[in-house]
Amino acid sequence: MPSALRISRRRGHRGFVLLTVLWMGLGLLLAVSSYLVTQRQDALSTRAEVETSRAVELARSAVNVALADLGRIGEDEPRSLRDGTPVSLTMAEGSATYQIWDEGGKLDINQAPVELLGPTLQRLGEDSGIDAFDAVTIAQAIVAQRSDPQAAGRLRPLPQLLTELGLPQDVSLRARQALTTYNGSAQVNPLTAPAALLAAIPGIGPSDVTTIIDRRRDGLSLPRLGTASVWLGGTEGPVYTIAAEGVLTSGVRATIVATVAKRGISFRGGKMRYDILGMEILR
Repeated sequence: MPSALRISRRRGHRGFVLLTVLWMGLGLLLAVSSYLVTQRQDALSTRAEVETSRAVELARSAVNVALADLGRIGEDEPRSLRDGTPVSLTMAEGSATYQIWDEGGKLDINQAPVELLGPTLQRLGEDSGIDAFDAVTIAQAIVAQRSDPQAAGRLRPLPQLLTELGLPQDVSLRARQALTTYNGSAQVNPLTAPAALLAAIPGIGPSDVTTIIDRRRDGLSLPRLGTASVWLGGTEGPVYTIAAEGVLTSGVRATIVATVAKRGISFRGGKMRYDILGMEILR
């Protein structure tokens, strides 16, 4: 009996050791699996960062091409339109697109009256439910702020101001294509004004907008616009906005928005040079 008891105890001990080894192996397996998952996530995160950085560099290259485009001053040199018309580029790692907006073709919120600000804000926000009453209310708030010396600094950045005054964030960001603080005039340049802004100017109908865009694209003189001409005038520049997007072949994309101002003509190159006033990288 004692011998049988010892044998039973040995078997029980071996069973306990085997169970312990199995639990330790399972724990080790789980630890290794967790480590591998973490390493994979880190690798994917690092790859995403690298891909995004490459997309940013593509967009940065497009900004440089846009600056070269802006620098062309010869009449026989090809120049893109300054009204936000996109220009596509094919690059080794993917593609890029840049757009140039003349700030003189936008409505300056520091100068424009409510009669012009209201319809413009309504046009920009109509897809988001902004009606005429809301638009006029926001326009009046803008005019009130710019006449207050203590609040004048709040007029920049533009999207933040518009969001604070009640416009949805997506509308506030999109509004940069039609509104500015760099024009310096209550009038807009009809040769570079975006379609959304032209459509909001009193006295200009949908057919007039189409005619203006078609004629300026073809290098023709603009039609007579009657009473709307009081809102139109000025010249191009000296400040421009460049929006450049880089897209890798993998589909990763990044956007850079830069505001630039004329600095003067390069003596050797005979090109216009620009200073960068501000830049945003949107990933």
